[in-house]
Amino acid sequence: MSNNIKTITSYISEAVYTVTSIVKGHVITLRNLFRKKVTLQYPEVRWDLPDGYRGLPCLPVDLETGQDRCIGCGACARACPTQVITVSAHMGEDKKRVVDSFVLNAGGCMFCGLCAEACPVKALQLSKEYELATFTREGAIYDRARLNEVGQTIEPKPAQEKEVA
Repeated sequence: MSNNIKTITSYISEAVYTVTSIVKGHVITLRNLFRKKVTLQYPEVRWDLPDGYRGLPCLPVDLETGQDRCIGCGACARACPTQVITVSAHMGEDKKRVVDSFVLNAGGCMFCGLCAEACPVKALQLSKEYELATFTREGAIYDRARLNEVGQTIEPKPAQEKEVA
């Protein structure tokens, strides 16, 4: 007889637990039904990325010269922990480096920003580009022209006023 009472009480407690679980779930659903929606309609609406977002490294074009600021020193390639940057340059007639090629394999990039920090002339910067999907591995390889397109332009620096001592 006591065995029957235990099974009946266990059935009753399971039924009460089931009903309370269903009621709690419906309460949460109704509470969220009237809250402000946070879903973005992605292709039409884009995220507003915060300052300091580390996207694809890029080579912005300087408005004054019409070219990027890269001097071909290779500091970015040496600073890259995954070695996805390749810079080749030669010495020109005026004893300055001339950049032959600048290649970045975004498929292996960690987006750490060490390459941008190592650049002595701030030619390499991190963009806010986050849509990097491609159908082939070759599509993830960015040459200098594609990195210029991603970077767009750099505003010219305003002339710094001399400090009066």
